[in-house]
Amino acid sequence: PAVAAAQQAPSQPPAAAPATPTASVPVEFSGLLFPQFVYGGAKGNGTRSANQFQIERAYLTAKAKIGDRTTLRLTSDIYRPGGNNGYTMRAKYAYVQYDYWTNGEGFMGTNAQVRLGMQQTVLNETEEAFWPRYVAKIAAERAGFFSSADLGASTTLTFPNAMGELFAEVANGPGYATPENDRFKDYSARLTLTPFGGTMAQGLVLAPWFYKGTVQSALRPAEGRKRDRAGIFAGYKAPAFMLGGDYEVSTNENERNTPAGVVTEDRSGKVLSAYTHLKPLAMMSPTGSKAWGVLLRWDQVSGDNGYLPNNGDFPAVKGKFIVAGITHDVNSKLSWALDWQQQSPEGAAAPALDVRTYNLHVSAAF
Repeated sequence: PAVAAAQQAPSQPPAAAPATPTASVPVEFSGLLFPQFVYGGAKGNGTRSANQFQIERAYLTAKAKIGDRTTLRLTSDIYRPGGNNGYTMRAKYAYVQYDYWTNGEGFMGTNAQVRLGMQQTVLNETEEAFWPRYVAKIAAERAGFFSSADLGASTTLTFPNAMGELFAEVANGPGYATPENDRFKDYSARLTLTPFGGTMAQGLVLAPWFYKGTVQSALRPAEGRKRDRAGIFAGYKAPAFMLGGDYEVSTNENERNTPAGVVTEDRSGKVLSAYTHLKPLAMMSPTGSKAWGVLLRWDQVSGDNGYLPNNGDFPAVKGKFIVAGITHDVNSKLSWALDWQQQSPEGAAAPALDVRTYNLHVSAAF
């Protein structure tokens, strides 16, 4: 028996249970930083020689595909609220996107998506493909027509053959920096056309848009007051130069108490903006460098008597905003601009509204 036992095969340990697979969602991280140096200030109050280093904006973005046709984006905005406050962080974009038509499966070969959450508003994403945001905000945002982001739902229909897109959105209205403060919603739409088959960031682009807004009445809280905007953006981008411009109108419904009751009146403000970004060395020679550029911009702001500007960077009813400078693309991720900016109201007595600065702006991305 001892010999027989010695010839038996040794017993094997039980097989290990297969490992449970764990799902992972790849996340794409990116960042955008706008440091700057500003010299100058308002006229007549001792700040003309003021100077300081600033972080104009810093964005950190996480994007992830969380399912079939479904993506998610979170972007934090690091900024300084003003006064003696330090830098703080808030959400700029936070939305989920579902692509319900892809690969031209929609009507006549279109693609389409829907977004829900904090997202871009009607114009900024389109125009900032032409104007360098790190130098200054676009005209509609500077004039306080609307915020660059808001909480709501939107859909975008992309036309085949790079012919443009149709965008529509319903949002709270105050913008991403403040919570909803009334029961009214704002509605906006934009039609972007590239008639010669370019792209929405290159070639000729035409983009008429409108914004139908309503705010709660301060005198009759159950009622809403008109806060409408409309305009058109036109841009052309080629390797050696860029041209862009806007014409925009803002209509606010003012209200006041009279012996006969509450009286409302429409008052309008207008913005005309034109700018160019030239690459002189590339214009002089086909092999010339496209890294160096000349940047020029002129905005004209005007308004009816009694028109009250909304919260924006331009506090006056009438005036101009000018930018002139040079730019340099160090590489695909790093650019800088050395520029002069002038914000001058017309017919305003307060010298604090007349601001002129010399600036070094930088855009760095990863």
